Amino acid sequence: MEITAITRGLRGPASAPVLRILLVTPDMPFPPTGGAPMRNYQFARHLARRHQVSLITYQRHPSPDSRLALARFCESIWSVDTPFPTSRQKRWAQLRSLGSRSSYLHWLFWSPLMQTTIDKALGDHCFDLIQVEGSVMASFTFPTDAPLILDEHNIEYELLDRTYRTERSPLRKAYNWAEYLKFRREELEAWARFDGCVLTSEREAATLRRMAPQLPSAVVENGVDLDYFSPDTGLTDPMSIVFTGRMNYRPNADAVKYFVRDVFPAVLRKHPAVRLTIVGTDVPDEVRRLAAPQVLLTGWVPDVRPYLATAAVVIAPLRMGGGTRLKILEALAMGKGVVSTSVGCEGLAVESGKHLLVADNPQTFAAEVTRVMEDRWLAAELGGAGRRLVERRYGWETVSDSLEDFHTGLRSRYSARRASEGFSNG
Repeated sequence: MEITAITRGLRGPASAPVLRILLVTPDMPFPPTGGAPMRNYQFARHLARRHQVSLITYQRHPSPDSRLALARFCESIWSVDTPFPTSRQKRWAQLRSLGSRSSYLHWLFWSPLMQTTIDKALGDHCFDLIQVEGSVMASFTFPTDAPLILDEHNIEYELLDRTYRTERSPLRKAYNWAEYLKFRREELEAWARFDGCVLTSEREAATLRRMAPQLPSAVVENGVDLDYFSPDTGLTDPMSIVFTGRMNYRPNADAVKYFVRDVFPAVLRKHPAVRLTIVGTDVPDEVRRLAAPQVLLTGWVPDVRPYLATAAVVIAPLRMGGGTRLKILEALAMGKGVVSTSVGCEGLAVESGKHLLVADNPQTFAAEVTRVMEDRWLAAELGGAGRRLVERRYGWETVSDSLEDFHTGLRSRYSARRASEGFSNG
């Protein structure tokens, strides 16, 4: 493994930052493909408007272009080659983890080199605040007096619990149950070590307040780039259904398998010419096997917008997962008609029948998909209401402002408490 560092140094007095912020991420947030990298990239970019932002990150595929793109607004970047295993190594490690007290996720994301990098960065530089992106990165120690904030992209143990309950394979079911129990303990322990936590929905914030009432928290929702994802005036293909998402993410793989197996046949019976396009990178074999004349797999694409633009319907048939779905915000921002499960759109301020349609069983989901395909007025009404919603609430600038408010408030309370403790001990 290798450590790569880029340091720009301090800005001039004219743009002196309010806070020196360190972000710690499980993957390089550029290019911002996928939900977590997108959230991390947008936070880094927007916080850097008024603050000094530095980054410590794993990198799966070393790229000078990625580091240079981030260096436009990051003061310092430390990147560590990822420890992630091959598929064969992963299966063996998962089996081996069953006999360990620690979760597989803990094993996957922890590395001595990353800990060394964190130690050195904090030893050589002073930060006013450290934000750790995701509980999978929370097992590291941070030798600093700065307050620690955990950004919970989703409550990980909840995701594992839902995966366990949804899986059909007995082996996978048993594995996810064991992993859920271990990571639940690890995630609760992490909440006890941090000074603040942000979550993507009020539903998850309520869970945290119930399990860790002493931990200051705030809802900082996911967002969407309103300029990049905007309504397209080109022609819609009335026979096009589109799903977007990184396909090696278990909830996405399960969603498309469920749709093709249990929902799509009913849509095909009514519209034999319909096509499903699955747009996403890192396609596992179980999803590749879905390919058929009317089920298209794109693999990696440089831009999902052309697929969304021509879609008659965008689907989110998720049955497991956590946080909130950027795929839905992107489709709404482009003014598309969306059909989702309750899990798929949970945590978002959407109303079924106004911004999208919600269906939780195969028959109803198929009926709602065909309804949007056949009723162009309905599709336009849903798309228009969805676009207005994201403009009002989900632009990344609005979302990042709420994170900045939480940072400022937490830092002020933390400094006041430290001063009080110092005074009383003096």
